[in-house]
Amino acid sequence: MALKSELLLNKVQVAMFMKDAVERSVDWLYLRNLLHRFIESKQTFPFAELCYLHANVFNSENDEEELYKLMAAVELLVLAFDMFDDLEDLDNFTEPWMDIDRGEAINSSSFLYTLSLSHIHSLSSPYRSEILGLFLEYALQAMKGQHIDLANAVKTEKECLQMMRWKSGSLTALAAEAGVMFACGKRYEEVKEYGHQVGIAGQIENDYKGLFTPHKQDRKFLKPSLALLYLQRKFNQTSVDILQYVHSGKDFDEYFGSIVAFKEKLLEAGVTQYLNVMKHIALKKAETYIKKLPLPAEKLDELLTNLIKK
Repeated sequence: MALKSELLLNKVQVAMFMKDAVERSVDWLYLRNLLHRFIESKQTFPFAELCYLHANVFNSENDEEELYKLMAAVELLVLAFDMFDDLEDLDNFTEPWMDIDRGEAINSSSFLYTLSLSHIHSLSSPYRSEILGLFLEYALQAMKGQHIDLANAVKTEKECLQMMRWKSGSLTALAAEAGVMFACGKRYEEVKEYGHQVGIAGQIENDYKGLFTPHKQDRKFLKPSLALLYLQRKFNQTSVDILQYVHSGKDFDEYFGSIVAFKEKLLEAGVTQYLNVMKHIALKKAETYIKKLPLPAEKLDELLTNLIKK
């Protein structure tokens, strides 16, 4: 997930506030340096951007330092969930937490999760209790979605979309709602709904890209997903051919000859078109909810410009 237009968010500041949260809670240099290393591995802070966008749309006179503390808490939570996801799925070995002792990595991710919640108490916002409530509510949803994914419990398109809504949509909804709560102390059903839909759209896009990452491909394709569920309906012979490849244990380069040939097969089967349609359905739903917000036209345009990619 990435916002479309450039925001005035200082990404260096986000990382600095994340590190500051670590330093305030960790007096053991080894663990502090390890957590700093994980934070430094992040190239972008899309959830902080989402929080920042909503805080400024709903209130243009926020305390910037307090807002950056909130954004740091959001990104610490997301980092913890990224680590949980990699450690549980074992399908991404490029991250720094995947090349250390597994027990240390699990404990580090648990520490960051707890730190993100604890960091909310450092806010001077009169709405910090409500913000903490949002963190807990959406963290539980994300964990539920992840467990459904791990248990391979998805059997239908509807179940898959619900799993994605909980696993990924919960975190985007959290970032958006936390920004709004910080700004004005209110919750809007529309923000929750389009936050989930933006997360679903982002997950569909990431899942498609993940099909072409060699170190991820075998596990990604074998897990229940929109792509696999579509192929299992066997609309054409190409779908059958790709399913045979999925269970062959071979890499796409080895099986099809090149990434170009693999992409052509996905196109022939209709997988690419299907995922693109599903992504745009989610974005269209998000657009509909955004337009229902009781905001001036220029504020709605700001949200639409940043969140809905045409």
